[in-house]
Amino acid sequence: MTLDFAKIFGLGGRVAIVTGAAQGMGEGISRMLAGAGAAVALADIQREAAEKVAADIVASGGSARAYGVDMAKEDDIIALIEGVARDFGRLDIVVNCAGLQHRNFLEDTTSAFWDTMMDVNLRGPFIATREAVRIMRAAGTRGRIINIASNSAFHAMAPSLLAYATSKAGVAAMTRSVALEVAKDGINVNAVCPGNTATPGQFTSTGPSFPPEQIAKFMPPIGRVGHPDDIAAAVLYFASDAASYITGQTLVVDGGQLAC
Repeated sequence: MTLDFAKIFGLGGRVAIVTGAAQGMGEGISRMLAGAGAAVALADIQREAAEKVAADIVASGGSARAYGVDMAKEDDIIALIEGVARDFGRLDIVVNCAGLQHRNFLEDTTSAFWDTMMDVNLRGPFIATREAVRIMRAAGTRGRIINIASNSAFHAMAPSLLAYATSKAGVAAMTRSVALEVAKDGINVNAVCPGNTATPGQFTSTGPSFPPEQIAKFMPPIGRVGHPDDIAAAVLYFASDAASYITGQTLVVDGGQLAC
């Protein structure tokens, strides 16, 4: 028996939204999905950077278009979801990747800081998921929603990540709850939970630096940090027909870090 891997993992004819697509994991995911045949809407608050990535995808033979969106603003998110469905004529896949990893110790965490982290990391994906489900249900689309959480949703990885870890634990819980609610509609909802992954966002996050002994703990047993393509490959799996019988799951992609 010969397996048709292009059919199993191919995304030809499908339309995907990736938030946080201008760099890092979001960029890697966008390129991976486009390479598998999807038309990709790259959404990011850094629209010009997203446009450059989209142009490169198109130059390589893929289909892509950039959209500006602030994931802390409900109107922006609603306009994004509706706009992509209108511009491409359908919506099949939503990858909630945009996020912040700013750090603060407990006593330095203001309500404003907490709210900012929750708005972008949890409230934004909730709104995007809600609006995407409305469109998928109305069209009868057997869609895929993939949320990017974190291994810190399950284990306290470092001091100062309180708000970040809490927001990502919320994403994991939201994934399971939404999956239960929309399973009858043929919409699969899963989460990818990265560990230490080298991205530009690591260097632009604000807050106290990790001490050297803490940084050493971030090296997983596999012997290297993750790369955006490691995360993108897991997203492609969930987006493809290979994962048609999987929903409500959280896949940890961390080189074995949680096994320590």
